[in-house]
Amino acid sequence: MAAIPAGEFTMGRTKLTPDDKTKMRPQILLDDRPAHRVFLDAYRMDLREVTNSEYAAFVNATHHRTPYHWRNGRIPAGEENFPVFNVDWQDADAYCRWEGKRLPTEAEWERAARGGVEGADYPWGDKADQKLARYGQTNPGPVGAYPPNGFGLFDMAGGVSEWCSDWFERLYYERSPAPNPQGPEKGLYKIVRGGAWSDEASRITVFFRNWVRPNQRTPNLGFRCVRAAGKN
Repeated sequence: MAAIPAGEFTMGRTKLTPDDKTKMRPQILLDDRPAHRVFLDAYRMDLREVTNSEYAAFVNATHHRTPYHWRNGRIPAGEENFPVFNVDWQDADAYCRWEGKRLPTEAEWERAARGGVEGADYPWGDKADQKLARYGQTNPGPVGAYPPNGFGLFDMAGGVSEWCSDWFERLYYERSPAPNPQGPEKGLYKIVRGGAWSDEASRITVFFRNWVRPNQRTPNLGFRCVRAAGKN
């Protein structure tokens, strides 16, 4: 796991889009503002997205259900080091708890994705680059195949989108507390972050927010875990 130090950062989109200038941007897609300052306590985050082989160990130990595309409950051949997908929020939460961890809050996820860089669109800067992340592809690939960000984390853009602990609310950023925000108390959708192998560049930015029903399982959605800073 990577150590993410306590600190303050600006969360949310800080730049206008072409749609903003024409007033054509749908209201639901304004959920990534206003940009606001957030302070987080220190925590630790998995270096990589949870892989099929790691998830299989959890399944074997707990008899939890497997992703539905695993024929006869087995990992597809050659995909042991691919990120696990076709797991819903409850599956991801159960795995993290089994590991003595938890899913990240949305704020923890964004601070980690930024890698200590303020104001950039991607973990590495402002320009999309397929040499630095897996996106715009027709299929997933192995974890850790692209360079890490400033915190040593892999695949914080692209790979698979990642479940967060927060419920989604479009106007939450307008009232989000500055210290350690936990998201709304309830909702219909859970936040997912980071974009996936199937997404275009605009959806793998560090600030892009997406929301999914907690029981949804898709081929482009996985997760990673966090834990408190004092735990190994």
